[in-house]
Amino acid sequence: MGIETIRIILSSKIRLLRNSKGLTQERLAEKVNIHATYISRIESSRKIPTLPIICNIADALGVDVYELFVNDKKIGAFDYKKKKLINIVNESVPANIDLYSTLLGALHQKHKRGKK
Repeated sequence: MGIETIRIILSSKIRLLRNSKGLTQERLAEKVNIHATYISRIESSRKIPTLPIICNIADALGVDVYELFVNDKKIGAFDYKKKKLINIVNESVPANIDLYSTLLGALHQKHKRGKK
């Protein structure tokens, strides 16, 4: 993957996630502690942010850093979704794992009943 491809994926992914969260460029910039003009330049592919800023943007958008570099086709893939769920469980405290297990079990049972 070339630098131009990375630039395009990164800029469009940041814009997509920002819009999906209902954030303006100004609000995202405040959360990241950078100027809104810089966000605009990133989203228009005119600037590639430094790694620390990429990390801060990911945190502000509530995603893992690598998700800013994954194209949308891959995000829809089964293996990607499965790995994301496994990562969530691996990073969770025991109390949350109990909650996730209960929720997934209930959803699974509801889905099984719906298939009959």
